[in-house]
Amino acid sequence: MRVGLVLGGGAVRGLAHIGILKTLKKYEIPVDFIAGTSMGGAIGGLVAAGIDIEDIEEFVLNTSSYRFMDIRLNKNGILRGEKIASILIEFLEQRGLYDIQIEDLNVPFRTVSVDLIKGEIVVFDTGSLVLAIRATTAFPGILTPVSFQDKILVDGGVLNNLPVDLVRSEGLDLVLAVDVEREHAERKPRSIFDVVYRSFTIMTTQQRRASLQYADVVFRPDVGHILAFDIGKIRECIEAGEREAENKIHEEPLATWIFHRSLSPHQYR
Repeated sequence: MRVGLVLGGGAVRGLAHIGILKTLKKYEIPVDFIAGTSMGGAIGGLVAAGIDIEDIEEFVLNTSSYRFMDIRLNKNGILRGEKIASILIEFLEQRGLYDIQIEDLNVPFRTVSVDLIKGEIVVFDTGSLVLAIRATTAFPGILTPVSFQDKILVDGGVLNNLPVDLVRSEGLDLVLAVDVEREHAERKPRSIFDVVYRSFTIMTTQQRRASLQYADVVFRPDVGHILAFDIGKIRECIEAGEREAENKIHEEPLATWIFHRSLSPHQYR
């Protein structure tokens, strides 16, 4: 039985994906295909490259928050994104993966971005992993878009924040999706970042809900109360992912899958 994993966008809340992946590893549930958007694309890409999830967790928790911030007002975004890209490149370079191509990853991987010129989804299934992650995390108005070939690319969440369709179309037997978006909160926005992000999530809510119907298992970590750019809540997000995965592991259909796998492990490799 082949398992596919879909990791949605959610900025800091998306770090709950780390907790989900740690738990899947704990229960020896293999992932045969990964698709992700925004933070889900970043985490998914690193895992697909063969980087251990505990190493990713350590990196995220031990990187000073100021290193992620690249504040410079310009006509395209508040954060230019060079520091985010350079940290990612540094992390991959330390493991000899600086120029790794998507087609050479350990696990098949897809991530999405949106071309602002044509208004179309761009699926990265080949080419530079660094470029693909930089493009899918280019949140509109916050991070500067990525120029690539004849395209201007931004966060894929604009049109597909939870790309379950990409995994389902590959014929996987079991599709797991992680939804870290918050439902609409009836309160005043607290900051300019909150204004931008809440506008974005309202726009994408219908599409996200439609995508979820194609997943066999949906993980919903309890991170809805955490603001999208609250970098002080990273550990809380990871722990929420672990709790949610532990709960879902003991429910159907994962409980039955694990039971049968324990009886005939060779059939599930």
